[in-house]
Amino acid sequence: MEMSEKAIKYRRIVFISKILAPVFKFLYYVFMAALVLCGIIALIVLLVNTSVENIMLPPLMTLQGDYYSLFLGNGIRIDAPYDTVSLGDIKTVIYAQLILIAAVSCMMTPVSLFISKLCRNIAASSPYNLKNARYTMYIGLCVMIGYTFVLFMRRFYNYLLVKTFVSDPEAIHLSLGFDFGGVIIGLLIFLFGYVIGYSAERHITDAVKTDVHNDIVNK
Repeated sequence: MEMSEKAIKYRRIVFISKILAPVFKFLYYVFMAALVLCGIIALIVLLVNTSVENIMLPPLMTLQGDYYSLFLGNGIRIDAPYDTVSLGDIKTVIYAQLILIAAVSCMMTPVSLFISKLCRNIAASSPYNLKNARYTMYIGLCVMIGYTFVLFMRRFYNYLLVKTFVSDPEAIHLSLGFDFGGVIIGLLIFLFGYVIGYSAERHITDAVKTDVHNDIVNK
């Protein structure tokens, strides 16, 4: 009997999900390890007591002759005279970068976990499991909250470094603002999960009425 086009497409989705499930589970452990590593590095940096010349510079910070150059992103770079930079300033750069990495990891850890669970459920040929909708809604919430948090930490990162290296720090002020991009994307994912849940409930109701429910699996 020839398979329908819908069945063929779903088999492709199942195949892709079988590949993605372990990939995102691995990423979950990677981001978890990144959080732990950030804490360990922060403790080591706290205990470091050496001269500016001997300390290893953090990423995005380089020594250019008689001045330090620090790249903030978005095409912005700060140059500070060599003799004005202290050990505490370099530690501030390291801590700021660790905080930013930790913020991204805090968002991506649960996102990776729920995507892994969603893919594993789909790979088990369980498209109408209500947990699929729940996982999708969780992903939306994590993106909505996590992106806003990461954006705040990014702005705090820029503010902290500019305040540290600019000659007149009193002229620098933190302007948080608000970005609706992450909220909108997260909300759309959340609503998509709600639609999946509604469709699954309708399918389960119809399956119970017709006594055909082979594709409803509780994983």
